[in-house]
Amino acid sequence: MDKVIVDTSAWIESFRPQSESSFVALLKELILKGRILLPGIIMTEILRGAKNKKEFLRLSDLLKGLAYLPVSEEFWTRLSEFSFGLFRKGLTVPLPDTYIALLCIENELPLLHQDQHFDLIARKFPLRILRSQDDRY
Repeated sequence: MDKVIVDTSAWIESFRPQSESSFVALLKELILKGRILLPGIIMTEILRGAKNKKEFLRLSDLLKGLAYLPVSEEFWTRLSEFSFGLFRKGLTVPLPDTYIALLCIENELPLLHQDQHFDLIARKFPLRILRSQDDRY
């Protein structure tokens, strides 16, 4: 299994007590096998949602165990072009989701998510979606 980007929506879903056990098992497997790459935008989204300073510090410490995925300065120009292309195809997508989708596309990484915006993007661009442990990419 290759490296994977896990969107904030998937992390949040995994924290819910009523989450599907297969989904939680998949995320746990990805963590244990060191398969997750963490972009700064996702780290920021997760940490800003902390309920208090104690939770912020705990989450921050846990996220340090994941491999960080940086972007180059040139990425921002490509992101502008990609976002423009999405609008031209009739897709209005929040900028963080656009950022994550382009990271996945450019790095040929599948995305684990719980956000319909990514499914919309995947219909028009080569964004690979990880849906289960059985997915082959």
